[in-house]
This record gives sequence, C-alpha cells and structure tokens, in this order.
Amino acid sequence: MSASCRRATKCLLALVASGALLLTGCGENGEEPAGPTAAASPADIAQAGGDRTATPSDDGEASKDTRTPAGKTPWAGTKQFVTIDKGWTEGGLTRLSVRPAQKKVNTQFDTWEITPGTGAFTTVTMAKDARVLLTVPVRDAVASGGSRAEPLPFSQSEFVTLLKRLDSVVAAGVGYDLSFDGEGRVARLQSVYRP
Repeated sequence: MSASCRRATKCLLALVASGALLLTGCGENGEEPAGPTAAASPADIAQAGGDRTATPSDDGEASKDTRTPAGKTPWAGTKQFVTIDKGWTEGGLTRLSVRPAQKKVNTQFDTWEITPGTGAFTTVTMAKDARVLLTVPVRDAVASGGSRAEPLPFSQSEFVTLLKRLDSVVAAGVGYDLSFDGEGRVARLQSVYRP
C-alpha cells in the first residue's frame, strides 16, 4: 500500500471515529437524538455505527418472564434497545417486562425496522423520577398538536395505561430506547417512532 493510500485511510478512519463519537453522544448534556426526525437520520446513525442495540438472546424460549436476582444489575449504567411485553405498577414502582431487540434503518420511509429478540423477558424497575417520552403508535397521533414522530412526555402511569391499550400485534413491533441508572433502574424510556 502506498504512503498516500495509508494517509487517506488514516484520515477516513479519523473522520468515521469522530462521527461515531458525535453520534453516540460523548460529551453531550445527556439528551439523546429523538430518532429518525432528529438532526441525524437513521441512515446517518447506521452508517457511522452509532446504533446502540442490544444483542438478543437466542435461547429459543417463549415469553417467559424472569426477574434479575437481588444485587445483580446487568444493565446498570447502560442504554438498551428493547421490546416491552407488559407494564404494571407494584408497590408504588413501575415494572416492565422487557427483552433486547434490534433496530435498523428503513431508508425508504426514514424510520426504524424493529426486530424483536427471542428468549425470556426480564423484569426491570423504573426509577421514580424516570422520564417517559412517547411517539406514535404508543401515544395518540394528535397529542398536543405535535408531529407523530415527536417524542412527548408522559407520566409512568399514563405509559402503563397506553401500553395496555395497544393491540398485541402492534405492541410486539414497537421498540424502546431505555437508559439505566447506576443501580439498574430505568431512568429514561423513549418509544421509537413507527408510522
């Protein structure tokens, strides 16, 4: 390989690395892009490798629900992309039955394609002050006059009610970006827009 090709390769790698850092939010104020309608489109994020998707389990089990043993917080301090089977309130806390999933860009419609994971669902607890941001189809299309893709804030109890009202087929195709605090509780939940 010639010296000029090496220099060009190094420049390209530096550009891609800088773009990945920018898209993954390093050094940001904690806000994540809202999704396909944010400054970076899904195509930009996927191209730069910035999709924070969890690897799904392949143990082949159906929708069995497991709880994380006390003291074990496998997702503490991480961001995960999941599907949610059900949500409920128990002892004043909101609990969710989640399973890792994958999302990839649908460039034809500038939206996400959700691939649900397989294996057991895991029960996670939401922090009392967790932020909930919902887009269509989880929330109503005409909420507050915003666009269907605009994530709007809801309370945890409103989210549980909306989740229970979703048709099971629709609910299975909805993905959520979850951010976990250092103790493994959901600190932020945002549904991913699906037309």
